[in-house]
Order: sequence, then structure tokens, then C-alpha cells
Amino acid sequence: MSLLFFDELAVAFEQLSAYNCPVIICVDFNIHVGQRDDPHAIKLGQLLKSFGYVQHVYESTHDAGHTLDLVITNGDTFIVDLVVSDRISDHSLILLARA
Repeated sequence: MSLLFFDELAVAFEQLSAYNCPVIICVDFNIHVGQRDDPHAIKLGQLLKSFGYVQHVYESTHDAGHTLDLVITNGDTFIVDLVVSDRISDHSLILLARA
């Protein structure tokens, strides 16, 4: 993972903020967000916080026991129900409902 990824993600967040609309990002970031000492997880957390985004998945989504598949929203978007469901490959299906 390069710093370019985080720079490009910041640009995307900046562009999304111009629309002033609810945002839901669902993707396999391949960052071990459950490992607090992981430098990429720290960088992602700082970036999300700086834009007012929240990451909603807090349990393992991968066969190896990592949380890689994330659901991220901005402050205007509320998730009322999120379930990490069955594995459909080496990753879990994530089901969610938005208020």
C-alpha cells in the first residue's frame, strides 16, 4: 500500500464532500483495521476522522480473521443494521440497512 492510495482517497473524499449528500462506501480495502498498530490502519483511521467518516464493520470479514471489507459513511448517513453474514468466498457478505 502506497501513500499515493491515501492521497487519492483524500481527493475522492474532498470531491464527495462537494455534493453534500449521503455517502456509503463498501469495499475490500485490504487494510487490517482491527490491528491498532498497523500503520495503514492508523493512516486510514486518521483520514476518515479528518473528513468526518465512520467505519462500521468491527468483526472479521476474511477467512484469515482480519477485518478487510469495510462499510464507511459520512456523518449524514446512518446505518441502522449491519450484519457480517456468511462467507461467499474467502470474504464475508456484509448486509446493511440505511435509515
